[in-house]
Amino acid sequence: MLATLSTRKAIAADIPFLVQIEYEASLPPSNHCFWEDLLEGTGTTALQFIEAELKSDASNWGGVGDFLILEAEGKPVAAAAGYVPDPENYCPLRLSHLGAIAQELGWSAETVGVFRDRYMTLWGGDLQPFFLTPQATWIIENVAVLPGARGRGFGKVLLRALLEEGRSRRHEFAGITVINGNDVARHAYESVGFKPYQTFYADYFLEQFNIDFPGVTKLGLRLN
Repeated sequence: MLATLSTRKAIAADIPFLVQIEYEASLPPSNHCFWEDLLEGTGTTALQFIEAELKSDASNWGGVGDFLILEAEGKPVAAAAGYVPDPENYCPLRLSHLGAIAQELGWSAETVGVFRDRYMTLWGGDLQPFFLTPQATWIIENVAVLPGARGRGFGKVLLRALLEEGRSRRHEFAGITVINGNDVARHAYESVGFKPYQTFYADYFLEQFNIDFPGVTKLGLRLN
Protein backbone atom coordinates (compact mmCIF):
# COMPACT_ATOMS: atom_id res chain seq x y z
CA MET A 1 0.00 0.00 0.00
CA LEU A 2 1.35 3.41 -0.94
CA ALA A 3 1.83 5.87 1.88
CA THR A 4 -0.27 9.02 1.96
CA LEU A 5 2.20 11.86 1.52
CA SER A 6 1.86 15.55 2.28
CA THR A 7 4.15 18.53 2.68
CA ARG A 8 4.00 21.50 4.99
CA LYS A 9 6.20 24.37 6.10
CA ALA A 10 8.11 23.88 9.35
CA ILE A 11 7.28 25.86 12.49
CA ALA A 12 9.16 26.39 15.76
CA ALA A 13 7.58 23.27 17.28
CA ASP A 14 9.34 21.20 14.58
CA ILE A 15 12.84 22.18 15.75
CA PRO A 16 13.58 18.80 17.43
CA PHE A 17 12.79 17.05 14.12
CA LEU A 18 14.76 19.59 12.08
CA VAL A 19 17.77 19.08 14.36
CA GLN A 20 17.78 15.43 13.40
CA ILE A 21 17.34 16.28 9.72
CA GLU A 22 20.16 18.82 9.65
CA TYR A 23 22.42 16.39 11.49
CA GLU A 24 21.62 13.50 9.12
CA ALA A 25 22.19 15.79 6.12
CA SER A 26 25.69 16.64 7.40
CA LEU A 27 26.92 13.04 7.76
CA PRO A 28 27.43 11.58 4.24
CA PRO A 29 29.70 10.42 2.80
CA SER A 30 32.18 10.25 5.72
CA ASN A 31 29.57 9.62 8.45
CA HIS A 32 30.90 12.69 10.26
CA CYS A 33 29.28 16.04 11.08
CA PHE A 34 31.61 19.00 10.44
CA TRP A 35 30.28 20.82 13.53
CA GLU A 36 31.83 18.11 15.74
CA ASP A 37 35.36 19.26 14.90
CA LEU A 38 34.54 22.86 15.79
CA LEU A 39 32.88 21.81 19.06
CA GLU A 40 35.64 19.57 20.36
CA GLY A 41 36.33 20.34 24.01
CA THR A 42 33.32 22.65 24.42
CA GLY A 43 31.13 20.05 26.11
CA THR A 44 28.52 20.60 23.38
CA THR A 45 27.35 17.94 20.96
CA ALA A 46 26.57 18.64 17.32
CA LEU A 47 22.88 18.00 18.01
CA GLN A 48 22.85 20.54 20.84
CA PHE A 49 24.62 23.10 18.69
CA ILE A 50 22.24 22.64 15.75
CA GLU A 51 19.27 23.08 18.07
CA ALA A 52 20.71 26.34 19.41
CA GLU A 53 21.52 27.48 15.87
CA LEU A 54 17.92 26.92 14.74
CA LYS A 55 16.43 28.55 17.85
CA SER A 56 18.70 31.59 17.31
CA ASP A 57 17.91 31.89 13.58
CA ALA A 58 21.66 31.75 13.02
CA SER A 59 21.85 29.61 9.88
CA ASN A 60 22.59 31.00 6.43
CA TRP A 61 21.62 27.64 4.96
CA GLY A 62 17.97 27.70 5.90
CA GLY A 63 16.10 28.84 8.97
CA VAL A 64 13.12 27.06 10.50
CA GLY A 65 10.63 28.78 8.18
CA ASP A 66 12.64 27.77 5.11
CA PHE A 67 12.24 24.04 5.74
CA LEU A 68 9.63 21.97 3.95
CA ILE A 69 8.62 18.82 5.82
CA LEU A 70 7.40 15.69 4.07
CA GLU A 71 4.96 13.57 6.05
CA ALA A 72 3.91 9.98 5.40
CA GLU A 73 0.65 8.95 7.06
CA GLY A 74 0.84 12.16 9.08
CA LYS A 75 4.33 11.52 10.46
CA PRO A 76 7.38 13.59 9.41
CA VAL A 77 9.89 11.47 7.49
CA ALA A 78 12.00 13.98 5.54
CA ALA A 79 12.78 17.66 5.24
CA ALA A 80 14.96 20.13 3.38
CA ALA A 81 15.39 23.89 3.23
CA GLY A 82 14.65 26.04 0.19
CA TYR A 83 15.84 29.63 0.47
CA VAL A 84 17.19 32.73 -1.25
CA PRO A 85 20.92 32.99 -0.48
CA ASP A 86 22.28 35.99 1.38
CA PRO A 87 24.40 37.94 -1.14
CA GLU A 88 26.64 39.19 1.67
CA ASN A 89 27.38 35.91 3.44
CA TYR A 90 26.91 32.33 2.31
CA CYS A 91 29.01 30.54 4.90
CA PRO A 92 26.90 28.29 7.16
CA LEU A 93 26.66 30.53 10.22
CA ARG A 94 25.63 34.12 10.87
CA LEU A 95 28.38 35.16 13.24
CA SER A 96 26.28 38.12 14.39
CA HIS A 97 24.02 35.53 16.07
CA LEU A 98 26.83 33.70 17.86
CA GLY A 99 26.00 35.51 21.10
CA ALA A 100 22.45 34.16 20.99
CA ILE A 101 23.77 30.64 20.35
CA ALA A 102 26.15 30.98 23.30
CA GLN A 103 23.30 32.10 25.54
CA GLU A 104 21.20 29.07 24.50
CA LEU A 105 24.12 26.75 25.28
CA GLY A 106 25.35 28.52 28.42
CA TRP A 107 28.81 29.03 26.97
CA SER A 108 31.46 31.06 28.73
CA ALA A 109 33.28 33.88 26.95
CA GLU A 110 36.30 31.58 26.69
CA THR A 111 34.27 28.86 24.94
CA VAL A 112 32.81 31.43 22.55
CA GLY A 113 36.33 32.58 21.69
CA VAL A 114 37.57 29.04 21.04
CA PHE A 115 34.63 28.28 18.78
CA ARG A 116 34.88 31.58 16.92
CA ASP A 117 38.59 31.08 16.24
CA ARG A 118 38.01 27.58 14.86
CA TYR A 119 35.10 28.75 12.74
CA MET A 120 37.11 31.65 11.34
CA THR A 121 39.99 29.32 10.47
CA LEU A 122 37.71 26.87 8.63
CA TRP A 123 35.20 29.21 7.00
CA GLY A 124 36.88 32.61 6.99
CA GLY A 125 34.26 34.30 9.15
CA ASP A 126 31.92 36.39 7.04
CA LEU A 127 34.07 36.10 3.92
CA GLN A 128 32.77 34.37 0.83
CA PRO A 129 34.68 31.19 -0.11
CA PHE A 130 34.59 30.83 -3.87
CA PHE A 131 33.40 27.23 -3.79
CA LEU A 132 30.25 28.30 -1.92
CA THR A 133 29.29 31.07 -4.36
CA PRO A 134 25.58 30.52 -5.16
CA GLN A 135 24.90 30.39 -8.88
CA ALA A 136 21.12 30.40 -8.44
CA THR A 137 18.53 32.48 -6.61
CA TRP A 138 16.79 29.40 -5.18
CA ILE A 139 19.05 27.12 -3.12
CA ILE A 140 18.12 23.74 -1.66
CA GLU A 141 20.09 22.62 1.39
CA ASN A 142 19.98 20.19 4.32
CA VAL A 143 18.16 17.44 2.44
CA ALA A 144 17.61 14.31 4.54
CA VAL A 145 15.24 11.39 5.03
CA LEU A 146 15.03 9.64 8.39
CA PRO A 147 17.09 6.42 8.34
CA GLY A 148 14.05 4.20 8.86
CA ALA A 149 12.18 5.78 5.92
CA ARG A 150 14.87 5.57 3.26
CA GLY A 151 14.63 3.63 0.02
CA ARG A 152 11.00 4.61 -0.65
CA GLY A 153 11.54 7.64 -2.89
CA PHE A 154 10.66 10.20 -0.24
CA GLY A 155 13.73 12.31 -1.00
CA LYS A 156 12.69 12.74 -4.63
CA VAL A 157 9.14 13.69 -3.62
CA LEU A 158 10.54 16.32 -1.27
CA LEU A 159 12.94 17.70 -3.88
CA ARG A 160 10.18 18.03 -6.48
CA ALA A 161 8.02 19.88 -3.96
CA LEU A 162 10.83 22.33 -3.23
CA LEU A 163 11.46 22.86 -6.95
CA GLU A 164 7.78 23.63 -7.40
CA GLU A 165 8.00 26.14 -4.57
CA GLY A 166 10.91 27.79 -6.36
CA ARG A 167 8.85 27.99 -9.55
CA SER A 168 5.91 29.49 -7.69
CA ARG A 169 8.25 32.20 -6.43
CA ARG A 170 9.31 32.88 -10.02
CA HIS A 171 12.94 31.86 -9.62
CA GLU A 172 14.72 31.03 -12.86
CA PHE A 173 17.30 28.60 -11.49
CA ALA A 174 17.69 26.25 -8.52
CA GLY A 175 21.04 25.19 -7.10
CA ILE A 176 22.21 22.37 -4.87
CA THR A 177 25.62 21.12 -3.73
CA VAL A 178 26.77 17.58 -2.98
CA ILE A 179 29.95 16.37 -1.31
CA ASN A 180 31.98 14.26 -3.70
CA GLY A 181 31.46 10.60 -2.88
CA ASN A 182 27.86 11.03 -1.71
CA ASP A 183 26.60 9.09 -4.71
CA VAL A 184 23.16 8.34 -3.26
CA ALA A 185 22.36 12.04 -2.89
CA ARG A 186 23.83 12.94 -6.27
CA HIS A 187 21.74 10.27 -7.98
CA ALA A 188 18.60 11.63 -6.29
CA TYR A 189 19.40 15.18 -7.36
CA GLU A 190 20.09 14.20 -10.95
CA SER A 191 16.95 12.06 -11.08
CA VAL A 192 14.77 15.17 -10.58
CA GLY A 193 16.62 17.16 -13.23
CA PHE A 194 19.69 18.70 -11.60
CA LYS A 195 22.82 18.72 -13.75
CA PRO A 196 26.42 19.12 -12.51
CA TYR A 197 28.23 22.22 -13.73
CA GLN A 198 31.22 22.74 -11.43
CA THR A 199 33.38 20.47 -9.27
CA PHE A 200 35.95 21.41 -6.65
CA TYR A 201 38.24 18.46 -6.02
CA ALA A 202 40.19 17.42 -2.93
CA ASP A 203 43.33 19.19 -4.18
CA TYR A 204 41.50 22.54 -4.14
CA PHE A 205 40.66 22.22 -0.43
CA LEU A 206 44.14 21.03 0.45
CA GLU A 207 45.76 23.97 -1.33
CA GLN A 208 43.26 26.67 -0.31
CA PHE A 209 42.32 25.58 3.22
CA ASN A 210 44.91 22.93 4.15
CA ILE A 211 42.19 20.40 4.97
CA ASP A 212 41.62 16.82 3.85
CA PHE A 213 38.20 16.99 2.22
CA PRO A 214 36.79 15.09 -0.81
CA GLY A 215 35.45 18.27 -2.43
CA VAL A 216 32.03 19.28 -3.70
CA THR A 217 30.07 19.34 -6.92
CA LYS A 218 27.55 22.08 -7.66
CA LEU A 219 24.43 21.21 -9.63
CA GLY A 220 21.81 23.45 -11.22
CA LEU A 221 18.36 23.22 -12.75
CA ARG A 222 16.38 25.71 -14.83
CA LEU A 223 12.98 26.27 -13.23
CA ASN A 224 11.12 28.65 -15.54
